[in-house]
Amino acid sequence: MKINKRISKLLKLECGQCSSCCRDIQVDITDADLIRLVKHTGISADRLVRLYGHNKNDRDIESDWFNLSYGKRAIVLNKKRNGDCIFLERDSGCIAYEARPMTCRIFPICVVYDEDHDIVNLEKSEVITDKTITCTCSGKTGQTYEDFMTIARQARKEHALFLHMIDKWNSQTDNGNKNDFLRFLGFKVLTHTSK
Repeated sequence: MKINKRISKLLKLECGQCSSCCRDIQVDITDADLIRLVKHTGISADRLVRLYGHNKNDRDIESDWFNLSYGKRAIVLNKKRNGDCIFLERDSGCIAYEARPMTCRIFPICVVYDEDHDIVNLEKSEVITDKTITCTCSGKTGQTYEDFMTIARQARKEHALFLHMIDKWNSQTDNGNKNDFLRFLGFKVLTHTSK
């Protein structure tokens, strides 16, 4: 991917500290994200995540959906009852900032991959362009192309490894539940049953 004026402008986006992205959207995570979060917070994996159910009318099923005994699911970061991210604190912002998921590290930019998982484009996140959230990010100094691409490549690598694990899980005949999936990924699970 070549850098051009549009991408240079995009990379100048800086977070406006509005926390809108921490309130109104769900954050897809990988097992690598979860490893960092468990290690940083000391909270068990089963308490950090929830499962997002597949809508039968949704034709856009991506490969990071995994089969459980009760249907297709994707794994996302848990939220508080009010819809805020579990790590968002009113006065101190993100309390897990150093270990935040790759989705959060890349935001407000979306990385576009081809079929071979190569990075082919960068775009402003769809939740901003379609006004799902009211984001106050602005074009100031942002980050360098090299710094951003280092994070984007790490995210791509972690996602590809996670997809490999999902393929292994989905090839099993008895898929089990959320906790079985987390154990399969190598996590200790503290709760007995959970969907």
